[in-house]
Amino acid sequence: MEDKKTTLAASIEREQSSSENVAAEQPKNLSASIEKSRAKKKSYLMDLRIHSPASLGYLGIEGIDTAPALVRLAKVKGLDVIAVTDFYSAAYIDRVIDAARNTSLIVIPGVDLRVTLKNCDDVILSCLFPESSNAQAIHDFLRALGVPSAAMGNRKYLVSHPFDHVLSIIDEFGAVALPSRMDKTPHRLAVLPQLVETYGFRAFDLAYADSVSIFRSRWPKIKFQLFSFSNANALAQVGSRMARVKMPDPGFAGIKHLVARQSAESSPAR
Repeated sequence: MEDKKTTLAASIEREQSSSENVAAEQPKNLSASIEKSRAKKKSYLMDLRIHSPASLGYLGIEGIDTAPALVRLAKVKGLDVIAVTDFYSAAYIDRVIDAARNTSLIVIPGVDLRVTLKNCDDVILSCLFPESSNAQAIHDFLRALGVPSAAMGNRKYLVSHPFDHVLSIIDEFGAVALPSRMDKTPHRLAVLPQLVETYGFRAFDLAYADSVSIFRSRWPKIKFQLFSFSNANALAQVGSRMARVKMPDPGFAGIKHLVARQSAESSPAR
């Protein structure tokens, strides 16, 4: 009789334990399902290198207010996301953001820098900031880099800090850097290996479509995000070159994931 009671108790205990395990697994499975649903990627059409009258050499149209005209044109071109990246200036950022406020267009605040890496003093970095950033935040960033106000809009100005220090300040301000047009000259091409292998850049804004072969042949095991944006210096050039990408999140959150740098340790061997 005692053996029967012991067997029955053990059976009940097993059933209770099994029920508890099932109950514990259900929320986990449900959570995983929700997470998977959230991670579903959507398609966005982007032009992440657009200049405004704040960049020297911009071709404006007399009598046209650039900010609302830029937003209207971006919408006509079907763009979902744009970035305004003038050289050393955020003078037009707030105006473009205000012009897009009641539209579906996402405006990414940005700024272009010219920095030095190894023997190349012509490395262009398009720095992109969260949508919550404004002109003041970007001017604070430029001040942290020691950029004088006299350099506003000047593509020829060269940031004096070492490359590593520039990247640390970009990280400190919660921004991301996208090397632009590094395939345009032999001088720039010479430092591509450092950008990829030492600094872990996996996203580039290219000048020429056939430059994709350079990345594929030299680093066949690395997955790159290779774009070709307009580098617009006039309204008519906005969206002349753009990229359609899939991201789990719209705007800066998705872009940050897309262009994130990798550590040297996690880089696949060539």
